[in-house]
Amino acid sequence: MVKRRFRLALAALVACAACAGALAAGEGAVTGTAVYGEPQALPPGVVFEATLEDVSRMDVAADVIASTRVEEAGNPPYSFVLSFDPARIVPSRRYAVRSRVSLGGRLLFTSDQLYPVITNGHPLTVEVALKRVAGAAGRALTGKPGDLHATLPATFAGTLPCADCEGTAFHLDILADASFMLRTRYLGKPEEQVFDDIGSWSLSSDGVTLALLGSKQAPLYFEIVDSDTLRMLDIAGRPFDSRLSYDLKRSGAFSPIEPLLPMRGMFTYLADAASFDECQTGRRLPVAMEGGYLDLERAYLAARAEPGKALMALVEGRIAMREPMEGPAPVPTLVVDRLLRVAPGEQCPPRFEAAKLEGTHWKLVSLAGQAVAPVAGQPIPGLYLDGDDKRLTGSDGCNRLLAGYTLEGEAIRFSQVASTMMACPQGMDTAQRYSRALANSSRWRVLGRRLELYDAEGRLVAGFEVGTAP
Repeated sequence: MVKRRFRLALAALVACAACAGALAAGEGAVTGTAVYGEPQALPPGVVFEATLEDVSRMDVAADVIASTRVEEAGNPPYSFVLSFDPARIVPSRRYAVRSRVSLGGRLLFTSDQLYPVITNGHPLTVEVALKRVAGAAGRALTGKPGDLHATLPATFAGTLPCADCEGTAFHLDILADASFMLRTRYLGKPEEQVFDDIGSWSLSSDGVTLALLGSKQAPLYFEIVDSDTLRMLDIAGRPFDSRLSYDLKRSGAFSPIEPLLPMRGMFTYLADAASFDECQTGRRLPVAMEGGYLDLERAYLAARAEPGKALMALVEGRIAMREPMEGPAPVPTLVVDRLLRVAPGEQCPPRFEAAKLEGTHWKLVSLAGQAVAPVAGQPIPGLYLDGDDKRLTGSDGCNRLLAGYTLEGEAIRFSQVASTMMACPQGMDTAQRYSRALANSSRWRVLGRRLELYDAEGRLVAGFEVGTAP
């Protein structure tokens, strides 16, 4: 055991040249800048904060290694230096930077993902993207709270309506690394039905709606009612037309489930240590050497391309708390119940995250709430916004579209909308309605992999999904 721990520590140090250099020099510092992409000036009195945290454990609040705070910070970009004591750095652990901007104690902007540094080959310099949270910077009068990130990890639970049972009990664990774990129980069935799922979450661009994508093709949507309440929405991200309650309430303490389900991810075995980069969540989990582990290790050794090379594996198992080889407390660990197969050559698909307004090919799917279907043999209607020259290009399903646009926070204006003048056998009505929708658009919102355009009265005029380049 001592030799194995020594080899593991040595491997971690070799993989972390920056960390080793900091340790050798007897000093350490993480430097970076924090920016946000909205052309909006902040009022006087804003405070900028950045922290360096040990994020090795997802079930407890992160341990702060270093922090900095700037009063009267003004407008971004914000430059920062986080000086740390190398003696507090454990090579086998994970460290990350977070940033936030507040005004009068109220959170305005925050980093909505982890920015790894120092260990596991990560750098000592980062650029942090700040995202606006609900209720902040232009939505101060909406009543939305906007402090979800500052209070994670968290458990939300409640029993929601069910069409053919007594109720659906939800237990939702939201983690600070943009992953989640969900258990649903259908009550009153002859045999209790329990389903576990894991995946990734993202916030809408206005910070009001939470999108969760797990093993299902369609996301689940929740409105952030306040810091203690999530309200389930329908499959389109709209409130249910019902007087029944769809609220989940924050539990007094974070109480994570141990999800049991099929999982796929990149498995690695090296220096007597095994890890699993789970595809849906992006989480790197140590693998317990129990249950069906030996079958997984043997299959890996027989199929790997070279020692230490990651290999896709599909398993049935659970995420449970286990004592780590290094460290004082249990950590989330993959416990393999059964190996399904290994798949040399396969890789995890991109992790679910919110799409960007600019630089994304958007496919038109609805106009004024009515579905739009592409016409066979004709271009797919949609748009692409080029952030460099603020030009729209795309198609209305018949002709090519060209326009200019301006952005100011959530406000968007299209100007000089023009198209080629070809006549098409079908779809001319859709093309005309689409052009009018663009001309009437005044506000945008990205919800996961969807884009919504609204007019000045708040009516949804056009809906899009992420598409592919024509």
